[in-house]
Amino acid sequence: MANWAELPHELLVLIAKRVKVIEDFIAFGAVCTSWRTAATKENFDVFSPQVPLLMLADDKDDDYREFYSLSKGKVSRILYLPEARGRECFPSEGWLFTMSYYGEFNLLHPFSRTQIQLPSPKALLALQGFDEIPKGEIYHMIDKAVLSANPSLTSDYVLVISYYTDVNHLAFWRPGDLSWTKFEIEYRVGGVFNMIYYKGQFIFVTYAGEVCVFYVPGPSISQPIVESRLFWLDDNLNLFRQKKHSINFYLVEVDDKLLLVILDENEMSLRERKEMVQRHLNLKYMN
Repeated sequence: MANWAELPHELLVLIAKRVKVIEDFIAFGAVCTSWRTAATKENFDVFSPQVPLLMLADDKDDDYREFYSLSKGKVSRILYLPEARGRECFPSEGWLFTMSYYGEFNLLHPFSRTQIQLPSPKALLALQGFDEIPKGEIYHMIDKAVLSANPSLTSDYVLVISYYTDVNHLAFWRPGDLSWTKFEIEYRVGGVFNMIYYKGQFIFVTYAGEVCVFYVPGPSISQPIVESRLFWLDDNLNLFRQKKHSINFYLVEVDDKLLLVILDENEMSLRERKEMVQRHLNLKYMN
């Protein structure tokens, strides 16, 4: 039988460049030392479309995390990832925003285990005028985090977070910033339900179905701006508060178009609700 480890390096590079799925590329590099030398980031097309891997909830309390492959329909990767142990994780652009309740904020790449340290939770509290969490109050902190670009590919990116103290707030950070910068929102209806970066703009939808655009300062923008400039599904606030709490809103990019997906739990069967809750419990750290 031929010794696959002795294949010429030039041939291994040609094979590696034909592997387009990231999980298969990682498996390719794990075969042996000679194959690993060909499985470099220079030989992988980072712009090739990828089916997301879903990182399962940390229910074993150890340093390993399981990843579910949508394309293979099974758990296909188990990674040693102690940096994610005991932390909530929010995925964006192939990275994870990781948060411990009283500890650090970081951006973590799950495959290389590269970390980017972010300003601390105390910096967020300082934006609200607090030195520490007031006694007797529960602060949930981060509930959403979205990157404008993959930090593996560029240093010109922005991270926007939605966080809670007394109410729901938005703040941003970019490489070189020493702290978070808060978005001042004069008026909106409901907290941030879902958020996305689409064609150069950060867009969020509130619990009331109000869709807003927010702009990070740059060459043509001096201050952070939030505009409710798209539409608002329901002008009747009493109707929203009394009957619409079961409606969920999601912003999704499909075929280069931005869609607003509306899920009404009242219209779901009991079985569908149970399945949705189970998916949420299993995949609560990775959408």
